[in-house]
Amino acid sequence: MTLIEVMIAGVILTMVMLGVLQGTLQSRRMTEGSIRQATVASLVQGYLEQIKGFKYETLTVSPSATPGTGLVSDWDPSNIVLLKDSTQSNITICLAVGTAPTSLPNISTLPTDASLHTENVDIDNNNSNNDDTVLNMWVWVNSLTGGNVADCKSIVIVYQWKVRDGGRVHVYSDMMRTIRSSIPTD
Repeated sequence: MTLIEVMIAGVILTMVMLGVLQGTLQSRRMTEGSIRQATVASLVQGYLEQIKGFKYETLTVSPSATPGTGLVSDWDPSNIVLLKDSTQSNITICLAVGTAPTSLPNISTLPTDASLHTENVDIDNNNSNNDDTVLNMWVWVNSLTGGNVADCKSIVIVYQWKVRDGGRVHVYSDMMRTIRSSIPTD
């Protein structure tokens, strides 16, 4: 073999290895994204189940207008939901104003007052804030009673999560909904 043949083989081998490395890195990035998405969805599902577990009579509906200046202190205590967060700490979530959206809304149109709940989630537990997932949630409880429906309330959570991937921040949003009837579930 000549030196030129060895150099050409080295260049070809380098190009193949760079392609394999790029594929591996892309696969890892997609896997991490899926893990974060599943973790956030599981966390929001947990909030939804906690709210759904309240007694029907104590599950108040969302207010029709933002109280006062929109601070938590202005909110009527009946429109505040006390839940446990991902670390089992008590959190306060104020119900979003008005009727819940029926499809995923543009996040910029949602209220930015006390009805917004923000939580930092350390998914990989490395105690670094640089890679935390920031979860924002808006919660609506609306009465469906009337017409052919008796004693039902809809619970809707619209959520947005932000995650830093290297130097970039990616923002995703989704929503979950369920119905709570007056029929006891326990």
